[in-house]
Amino acid sequence: MATDEKKQDRGGVIPYYIKDDKIIMMFMQPSNPKFGGPSFQIAKGKVEKGESSQEGAFREAKEELGLFGPNITEVDSLGRFGTIHIYLAKIKNPDMFGDTTDETKATTWWTPEEFQSQGRSWQKPIVKAAARKIEKIENLDDRKTSTMDRSSRTD
Repeated sequence: MATDEKKQDRGGVIPYYIKDDKIIMMFMQPSNPKFGGPSFQIAKGKVEKGESSQEGAFREAKEELGLFGPNITEVDSLGRFGTIHIYLAKIKNPDMFGDTTDETKATTWWTPEEFQSQGRSWQKPIVKAAARKIEKIENLDDRKTSTMDRSSRTD
């Protein structure tokens, strides 16, 4: 297959923060359903010539979510899912986002569980993987285990 015939790389970002030991993630709803349907989904798009997948992903996140550099405290690669490289962006302030382009009808903050019930179906495994990685990064899995250990004790 010739290089120009292969599917173009895409990049996506899931911004998140932790509130009361819960993961809260940001998603977007396209203004035109022909670009992803009516469901909320991960902000993503094509990586332009000369961009790395990370540069393309964060350009798309700025356009579709209003995410900008000073609000990001940490970036982690979640990995590649088909042609899409997904990044996680821990943010400082969920209220510190700029304007979006006309590609975005709305943005929302959801827990991973809310996305599983209402988000774009083919992205549900990606969001589940993101939640697992964030739990490890933030040591949330340890807190759940230690809380469960304490509650199951009989003194």
